[in-house]
Amino acid sequence: MITFEGDVVPQRVERDVIEQLLPHKGKMVLLSRVTGYSLEDNSITTEYDITKDSIFYEEGLDGIPSWSGFEIMAQSISTMSAIIKVAHNQKDAACPGVILSVQNLKASVPVLKNNTTIQMKVKEEYKSDDVFCYNCALYEHAGDEPPAVTTKITVMEMKDMASFLGGLQESNK
Repeated sequence: MITFEGDVVPQRVERDVIEQLLPHKGKMVLLSRVTGYSLEDNSITTEYDITKDSIFYEEGLDGIPSWSGFEIMAQSISTMSAIIKVAHNQKDAACPGVILSVQNLKASVPVLKNNTTIQMKVKEEYKSDDVFCYNCALYEHAGDEPPAVTTKITVMEMKDMASFLGGLQESNK
């Protein structure tokens, strides 16, 4: 587990630290930085630099399709979860999870363009045991209004993904 002085994650965190907080690696890391968060209302603001190396990049669009923004916002959720765990001195910051639902995904633009930095803001709406629901907004540029993509994402943290997946395999026999 990554450690921080006083178990406090800095408000600004770059990609190298994010990679230590998430279970994802390499191109699967869809965040470039955290620019702020609140432990009081479980909210986070993140950014992603769109390049031709982005996993969702499509040459014909010269960018990424806006629908892929839900995956980027989901990683913002995962990063917030990890920051909360660090703040509470829990051992495994990188707790895997699954997206249970993406509701009311609305995009005002079809493409998020190459060589831009998009901003995501997510805030916890409610939680019940290991299930969390977040209101999410993605902005083409920091400070833009209204957001380019909005959605509500419900996720479930998995403390033992292997057992969960094994149980699914058994039920499908």
